[in-house]
Amino acid sequence: MKNQPYNVLRHRDWDAAPRMPAVVGTAIAGAITGVTGIAIGAGVSYAIGYVATSLVTSWALKALSPKPPELSSFGGDTSSRGILVNQKDPLSVHDFVYGQVRKGGAITYYETTGADNKFLHQIIVLAGHELEEIGDIYLNDEVVTLDGSGFVTSDPWNSKIRINKHLGTDSQAADADLLAESNQIDANFRGRGIAYLYVRYEYDQDAFPNGLPLVTATVKGKKVYDPRTTTTAYSNNAALCVRDFITSAYGLSDDQIDDTVFSAAANICDENVSLTGGGTEKKYTINGITRADINYGDVLTDMMTACAGSLFWGAGLWKLTVGDYTAPTKTLTLDDLRSQITLATRVNLRDQFNIVKGTFNDASQRWIVTDYPQVRGATFVTEDGGQE
Repeated sequence: MKNQPYNVLRHRDWDAAPRMPAVVGTAIAGAITGVTGIAIGAGVSYAIGYVATSLVTSWALKALSPKPPELSSFGGDTSSRGILVNQKDPLSVHDFVYGQVRKGGAITYYETTGADNKFLHQIIVLAGHELEEIGDIYLNDEVVTLDGSGFVTSDPWNSKIRINKHLGTDSQAADADLLAESNQIDANFRGRGIAYLYVRYEYDQDAFPNGLPLVTATVKGKKVYDPRTTTTAYSNNAALCVRDFITSAYGLSDDQIDDTVFSAAANICDENVSLTGGGTEKKYTINGITRADINYGDVLTDMMTACAGSLFWGAGLWKLTVGDYTAPTKTLTLDDLRSQITLATRVNLRDQFNIVKGTFNDASQRWIVTDYPQVRGATFVTEDGGQE
């Protein structure tokens, strides 16, 4: 699964494609760049070495340190453009989804059928694993309704687009509608372990005056193991998502986990936090897209920003601490110090701030990136001579 692309248009081998020499060469050179979502590590020696030497991560350093503008806090494109697209790339790598997101995918199949090529068939791969749910379907940023046969009933595409959802189960069968109309596939075209949409368009110049619409979907992602219940089920609990990446074949593939520590971290992540506008939400969750071409260290460092956490290796096991107040068990005095206290009182101007701004994917606004209200420290602005 490491850096292994989908095979586009070779219908009998669509589940996976062999590595191309150029891809292998690039991976060996460590030429790996950030992409959409949380980002997942590629299996290369560079990544392994990086993890071995620098995986004691700090969420604060990651969150506050300068980074290239094209990278989000999860190692990918912070704009909706990076997620809400359908890629036409013969070497598209696998996407992995934690939590709930709206996303497009990789178009891995094209075929036309019917008189004068009246029908166009597409397969849009959403994830390289089984999904918990494929929910709302969006066409050009608008939610559409589907009837019992998968036909869109919303104007202007009424009955002109058919969409079937496939979760990527291990027992998944070939799409019956595509199988009935295709001249290329057979019953082995199943895509087991791959979640996808089968989309059929019927030519109509009135329905498609500007070409094909962008097809995206809201999805609930991967099922993760919970050591507290010894069950595997969908969850966006940040600690459980981190644990899953460590143990997964596309991640570190390491089962040396301190589940007592991870269970305690998961309990903290599940705590309810009261919201200013009423109601509650879980303390720490991860909702995003990971990919198979980002190095392991970057992925796990970025994941720490979602739980104010530190991940480290101790006594032969992976351990995770997440942000939470712990009552002190000892009061330190000068007698506990080995040397004199030193205090740096000057801070580089670049590292100072008195306003916090940011963006988030707003589920109530079609999952499009939105600015959250800035937090302005009026006292600090005054102390900084009115300079924001």
